[in-house]
Amino acid sequence: MSDIDRIKDRLSIVDVVGGYVKLTRAGKYFKGLSPFTKEKTPSFFVSPDKGLYHCFSTGKGGDMFTFVSEMEGVDFRGALTILAERAGIELERAPRESRDERAELYAALEAACTLFEDELKTRDDPRTYLAGRGIEPGTIAHWRVGYAPKEWRFLRDALVARGFTDEVLLKAGLVKRPDTQSSDRVYDRFRGRIMFPLFDPSGRVIAFSGRIFEDEAEPQAKYLNSPDGPLFDKSRALYGMQDAKAGIRTLGFSMLVEGQVDLVLMHQLGYRSAVASSGTALSEHHVEALKRHSPNVLIAYDGDRAGKAAAYRASQLCLAAHMNVKVLALPNGLDPADMASTDPQGLKAAVRNAVPAVTFFLSETALARDPRERLLKAETTVLPLISAVRSPMEQEYFVKHAAEVLGVSEESVRRGLARRASGEAYATNADPLLGPHARELVLFGVAATIAESDPASARAIETAFAVEFGAERWSELAAQGEAFIETARMYASEHFFTQEDGSVAERVARLVSEREPERQSVKKEYDAALRALKEAERAHDAEAARRVMDELAVLTKKLK
Repeated sequence: MSDIDRIKDRLSIVDVVGGYVKLTRAGKYFKGLSPFTKEKTPSFFVSPDKGLYHCFSTGKGGDMFTFVSEMEGVDFRGALTILAERAGIELERAPRESRDERAELYAALEAACTLFEDELKTRDDPRTYLAGRGIEPGTIAHWRVGYAPKEWRFLRDALVARGFTDEVLLKAGLVKRPDTQSSDRVYDRFRGRIMFPLFDPSGRVIAFSGRIFEDEAEPQAKYLNSPDGPLFDKSRALYGMQDAKAGIRTLGFSMLVEGQVDLVLMHQLGYRSAVASSGTALSEHHVEALKRHSPNVLIAYDGDRAGKAAAYRASQLCLAAHMNVKVLALPNGLDPADMASTDPQGLKAAVRNAVPAVTFFLSETALARDPRERLLKAETTVLPLISAVRSPMEQEYFVKHAAEVLGVSEESVRRGLARRASGEAYATNADPLLGPHARELVLFGVAATIAESDPASARAIETAFAVEFGAERWSELAAQGEAFIETARMYASEHFFTQEDGSVAERVARLVSEREPERQSVKKEYDAALRALKEAERAHDAEAARRVMDELAVLTKKLK
């Protein structure tokens, strides 16, 4: 009996699909809402007799292997591995014949992971560092943590000697070519870094995240991540998900952390539902993957300003996906890894006492001393979260809670929510994510964040801003107070500081130079279209207004 037949003998398609989709019986079929698109009327059907599913809204269909491949983003072999583990079956070893490209990439990444693991065993300094962070040897072995020595071609030469080509290593993201055209010799992407492998849902290595340990001549990013490729999509991959799936089912919630060290320590402490986004901000794809396992999520990001900004954005995404969101409150400046190694009981207490996202950010808002600043900050941070809450009863509770904390009437909170719903929010700076103002906010927020640590770069950004938008616009934003400035910092944290491609100085240089000529032209077109829209509205010319709105939609996309 083949592996496929043995799995089908142990598992039914209803059991497999039911782990992702809530199914109800409909005659001899089962039906549910499509997991591939958003819908209100069920169009997804499963036939237990035939062992097949079909989604009428998207046209997708197949057997349990097709379904798991689609849901987990893996190939057939990956789906086979996932279902074999669930069925308690050990797969037969595939004959080692000519491999296709994806198999070759998996093999190269696995070989690299083993080399990094072996290298760590010979290095005292990185092992001492990991022990100092509280990471136990068993945890290091379980997560296959390794070390990439500070050598230009250590990994490349070792893997080529094993039969891998430079082309395969490039596609796997293990090596790179020089930026200049003077040489086509590839060199190792990861050097002098503690290496954390990322796995697909079936447990195969698909990428790496390397934490800086030995500095280069020029400052480097703290974490360097594999580039997107045939096996790895950072907007979809969650570090630790292959282990966290079982933990989420047991604990009843997923836990979002920022870094690899945070994650391995949380698992070591018993929170085996922890996951981390991989070298990027949390995406809608990440949120959907978490929601498939549980509607409950606890955000355990760092306690500093950047961590709170990232937690805010993650809260918005999760609430928009109809999830129940709580946020971990940590002493300012600490991260979960700090507390896991120095005060594990305090961390456990903080997890038990985590509060809903709206409550957490309402408390942050209440710290502002000036009443007007407090209200402006509430409008820019708290109201968007209350708007995203889908339960009418829960939203009503938060309206009353916000009114009580802020010392205003419940009606004024409701009016603020209504204004957001009508699209008037940006006029009072309540929605900093509106397309045409995105680059303004990134530039302003980055400068505000680095003003003390890197004043020269902050001045360069202000100069670039004046060229694009005018010095008076900078003054307008600066005059709006600390509440707005904090919102800009949050936005910059999400859209700039989460990037890993190069040092902050390099990214600032790119930020101030990119898109200026093109953007100036598009901005003028946008302003002219706005004036035309106002004229059409004054003339009650609905047809002209519609044409201008279409034009504005196109220009808005260009300005984002």
